[in-house]
Amino acid sequence: MSGKTTPDYDAVIVGAGFSGIYLLHKLREAGFNILLVDAAAQPGGIWYWNRYPGARVDSQVPLYEFSLPDIWQTWSWTERFPGWEELRTYFRHVCDTLDLWPHMRLGTRVESARFAEKASLWRLHLDGGDTVTARFLLPALGFASKPYVPDIPGLDTFAGEWCHTARWPQEGIDLAGRKICLIGTGASGVQVAQEAAKSADRLTLFQRTPILALPMRQETMTEEGQVCEKQGYPAIFEQRKQTSGGFEYQSLENRHLRLAMRSAPHISSISGSAAV
Repeated sequence: MSGKTTPDYDAVIVGAGFSGIYLLHKLREAGFNILLVDAAAQPGGIWYWNRYPGARVDSQVPLYEFSLPDIWQTWSWTERFPGWEELRTYFRHVCDTLDLWPHMRLGTRVESARFAEKASLWRLHLDGGDTVTARFLLPALGFASKPYVPDIPGLDTFAGEWCHTARWPQEGIDLAGRKICLIGTGASGVQVAQEAAKSADRLTLFQRTPILALPMRQETMTEEGQVCEKQGYPAIFEQRKQTSGGFEYQSLENRHLRLAMRSAPHISSISGSAAV
C-alpha cells in the first residue's frame, strides 16, 4: 500500500450535507471516479445530527433546497419551514433521484487523512481498518459542525442525563415529566424550549445574551398548491444567486454598496463598509 501511486478514486468527499451531495453529483456528472464518506447513517449533514425536539430549518422553501429541476419537479413539501424528519426524507429523495447511493459509504468515519507527497495522493484510514486513496480530498464538513461543550465543573459526575443539541441521541429523549435545565437561547435553544415546555415538569432557562426571535409564520403546503408555485421556481433560484446570503433579499450593507457603485461607475472598488 505504501508504494501505490494510482489512487482508488479521483476524489473523496467527506460529508453528506448539501455541499457534499452537490459535489458528488457534479463531479460524477463530469466523469470523475468519486467516493463520498460520512459517519452518519443517513445523508443530510446537520439534519442527521440535529434531531432534537423542534429542530427545523428557519429558511423557507424553495430557497432551502437544491435548484436541480430533476429534484424539485418530483418533490413536494408539507411545510414552508420543514422539520428534521422531512428534511431527512428529502435528502433520501435527492440520492434516489440522482442515483448517488452506489458512490456513498455512510456510517463510516474517517479516522485520519495524510498526503503522501512522493505518490502525490491522499491516504485515508477509515474506521473498521479500511484504507482508500484519492488524488483530491474534499472536506464538506460544515463551517460550524463541531459542537462546543463548555467546561462546566461537575458535568462529568452529574447523575442525570445530559446531551448537546448537535449530538441528540438518534433514538430521542422523552422529556415528559422531567425537570429540565436548558443552557442558551440561540436558535436551537429556542426550538427545544418550545417543545420541552409542553411536557416537562419544570423548565429552567439559562440565558446570557437575549436573542431576537420572530414569529415563524409556518404554513402547511399542499402538492396541488406547489404545482402552481413551481412555475416561478427558476426565477427564484436565479435571484437567489444574486444575493450575498442566498436569500430572496439583499443585506442593507450590500444594497447600499451596489447603489454606490451604480452612482459612481468609474470607481472600480470601494473599501470599508457602506454607510446606512
